[in-house]
Amino acid sequence: MAQPTQTLASKHTQLVCQGCGNVGLERVLDLGHQPLCNEFIPEDEATRPQTYYPLCLCYCNQCKLVQLDYVIPTEVTFGDQYTYLTGSSPSLIKYYDDLAERLHKQLDLKPGDGIVEIGSNDGTFLKAFQRLGVEVLGIEGAKQATALAKKVEVPVIEEFFGTGMAEKVKTKLPAGTNVRLIIGMNVLAHTDNINSFLDEVTKLMGPETTLISQSHWLVALVQKFEFDTIYHEHLRYYTLESLINLFQPHGLNIFDAEITDFYGGSVLSYASQAPAPAPENRPPGLKSVLEQEATIDMAEVFTDMSQKLLKNKAELLTLLTDLKLSGKKVVGLGAPMKASTLLNYYGITQDLIEHIGEVNDLKVGTVVPGVRIPVIHESAMFEEEPDYALLLSWNMAEFIIPKIRDLGYKGKFIVPVPELEVIG
Repeated sequence: MAQPTQTLASKHTQLVCQGCGNVGLERVLDLGHQPLCNEFIPEDEATRPQTYYPLCLCYCNQCKLVQLDYVIPTEVTFGDQYTYLTGSSPSLIKYYDDLAERLHKQLDLKPGDGIVEIGSNDGTFLKAFQRLGVEVLGIEGAKQATALAKKVEVPVIEEFFGTGMAEKVKTKLPAGTNVRLIIGMNVLAHTDNINSFLDEVTKLMGPETTLISQSHWLVALVQKFEFDTIYHEHLRYYTLESLINLFQPHGLNIFDAEITDFYGGSVLSYASQAPAPAPENRPPGLKSVLEQEATIDMAEVFTDMSQKLLKNKAELLTLLTDLKLSGKKVVGLGAPMKASTLLNYYGITQDLIEHIGEVNDLKVGTVVPGVRIPVIHESAMFEEEPDYALLLSWNMAEFIIPKIRDLGYKGKFIVPVPELEVIG
């Protein structure tokens, strides 16, 4: 299949820290030029060009923030092609239901209290709070997600969060609503101007307001070899230390934190406008995370990660090539955004994988960005009885493999990372 591309020159990159403005950034991991990971093109348009952008991680020695060196506007990365839906994953629904119950008790939320979620997607998290009797309001610019939120009667402002949004929120909430909780689940990595974003957040906050944010934890990313979670939608990759440094100039102080299993390892932080606890008074969660991070040498871990990446790439390509030459039928299983990073960086095309099975109907009938591998429905994949299935949602292998076995799949699984493994 033809793969026409349009590649942006590297001169468009800017080595200026997105957090503190420092110009002394260090490039630590380069994944080349890649298309937007969620730009799945309809199969009948598979030969149309796609734009490739630099995908390179940089490290700021001043504020400790790891970030991409190329910033694509939010409106582009989360445009009409954006198909990620929280409610399509049963495990995510349960995670958000449980977290809503916990936060409701922890913050002693009452009727009339308000919760605002920035980047509310299809309303899954807010719906859990709504069932607990509090006022909710979502803010989401992705059209497909907001349409689903409205169907389940979750009120939403159909815009991306930015300057002037605080006033819009106040007019949308019922009069007298006390905003007790502002939620940003995995959105702090997405916004193209993080400092303006945080300035606007503070305009919504009062003495009783808590800002809950969840971000993919950089330590988990490097320790678990989650390189395929690096893509253009994720502009920044946080440690708790870099979050603290980012928040403080905006009068936001993190008073507690914990590491969750979400997304392979995420840092869930609690912030307010009250003074931060002194080091000796930090709660156990906050203290533990900072102590773990203090043992990490970023330059060393990214050097190790780069070397491991080259080794893993060679091993997987060798396996897939050998299987192809021996006449085995190999398909992919799952088409998450991370699949695009892995397939494009490794150069895995339809020559090695015939197609990919997926349950998200918005992706069925499309092709994977860049490598143009067709996406079919998961059920159709089983009818062909392939010999091998490359598990592209490898971080959920323990959940997915038993499920696929129960559906009748008799072939073998290839788990590509963190260590290449074939499961019979």
